[in-house]
Amino acid sequence: MNEKVVLVTGANGFLGGTILTQLQREGFAVRATDMGSASAAAGIAYQKADITRPEELVDAMGGTATIIHAAGLAHIFTPGAGSDEKFRQINEIGTENVARAAAQAGAGHLILISSVSVYGPYTLGLYDENAPCRPVGPYPLSKFHAELRAIEIADKSGMALTILRLATLYGEGDPGNVGRLIRSLDQGRFVWIGDGSNRKSLLYKGDAARACVAVASSPAAGTRICNVSAPPCTMREIVDGIADALGKRPLPLRIPGSLALVLSRNLSRLPNRRLASIHQTVKKWMAEDVYDSQLFNRTFDFSVQTLIKDGIRKEVEWYRRNAGM
Repeated sequence: MNEKVVLVTGANGFLGGTILTQLQREGFAVRATDMGSASAAAGIAYQKADITRPEELVDAMGGTATIIHAAGLAHIFTPGAGSDEKFRQINEIGTENVARAAAQAGAGHLILISSVSVYGPYTLGLYDENAPCRPVGPYPLSKFHAELRAIEIADKSGMALTILRLATLYGEGDPGNVGRLIRSLDQGRFVWIGDGSNRKSLLYKGDAARACVAVASSPAAGTRICNVSAPPCTMREIVDGIADALGKRPLPLRIPGSLALVLSRNLSRLPNRRLASIHQTVKKWMAEDVYDSQLFNRTFDFSVQTLIKDGIRKEVEWYRRNAGM
């Protein structure tokens, strides 16, 4: 089996496509799979496969030394009926299917893309890998259970497993929270809540892809779990960076954090489904959400290359070019 052959699941996604590009730069033979009929990247050996259908994964895995499992479901901002089950089927059961197919195909190493959300909605200080996992909500729960299923299969099969708990991703094409914040500021809908001194851990998608390649390039045995994050930054730095890149300033209106918590708590009690989660949203906005990635950095001689202001500038530039899409 060629140790330079790497398969990426979710290869047409926000992170998956960036991983493909980075692998090619490093000289890997790259294979890809996703739900689409064709690869979004040129020059890739591609096979369409649905991770919730195990039979479709068999051919994709053959002859592959390393699998980077980046496929998954995230960013459902308005959950509807059945969304909890979608998270479970795609993130949890889908990961089980990928791990089982990889082990049966004789792959030596599975790299599972997970999330720091498994620790809970916020942190009390800087969390390392020893912090207890207390996932809240369908997405974090599905990622946590996905980890457990992959660990069980890896332990039984002897396949090496590396779980990367990534901090909140951002960058060009961002479908998540930073992208929403950019649109909010651009459209004049942003209002400050709190003083912005609370810290967040973010990770530019290019650095996340580099982290995956660093793991794929290193010998692997047993199961490893690592946080991957850039150094923490404050909400003030994030918002100011976006505003500077957009050339727009936030509205001068500011809501003290204590008042926002009281108002949101009362609003969440109203019989309005759209307001049910507003209190949790406000709490998360004001909370600390920071992670220690020293273990990963030491193990793989890794450091992030993109500073928050530079990554935000790249994302805003992409947004400006594609705002009409």
